[in-house]
Amino acid sequence: MEIKKKHLDRREWYTDAERNYSCLYHRDEYFQGGIGLITFTGLAKPDIVDTVEGPFCIADQGYQWLELAPENGHFVLTAMFHDEQLFQQYIDITLMNDVAENGDAVFFDLFLDVVILTDGTPRIVDSEELDAALSGGIITRKEYDLTTHTAKRVVDLYHSEDRLIRQKLYEYRAFFNHGSNTSK
Repeated sequence: MEIKKKHLDRREWYTDAERNYSCLYHRDEYFQGGIGLITFTGLAKPDIVDTVEGPFCIADQGYQWLELAPENGHFVLTAMFHDEQLFQQYIDITLMNDVAENGDAVFFDLFLDVVILTDGTPRIVDSEELDAALSGGIITRKEYDLTTHTAKRVVDLYHSEDRLIRQKLYEYRAFFNHGSNTSK
């Protein structure tokens, strides 16, 4: 077990032949950082994962993942779309996000995640992984506290601003349909 360095284009999981990726740096009154869009174009089969709600398809031909990595933030949000339907939101709690000028980013995953259930309810998951990382000396108490505090803030934000978050996700996804992005 270790803190994993991950990339906004999710190259750890999917190859260039399986997906297209575009990114941009964006700043507005709600968000500042990297925004990426992954469009799955060459998956051999659907990617099905076990979730708290049962088996769930997270990626298949034509699915899109909108990735948001806030600069100086401690989370990365993945909003999953099929056609025009936002069907899943998954938030990795991070030690840090390193956002490039073009919006591409790497981040360091701190084990704990928040998933937004299909009914809109935010739920913290993988607490046992976070506890094991602390007891195994992988993370410090300060990093543990940062992680739990950030997850609680994300849950609170979804309780108070779910509608605005969904609106902004659709708006940010539209950036990539208007040619104002940087392809990678």
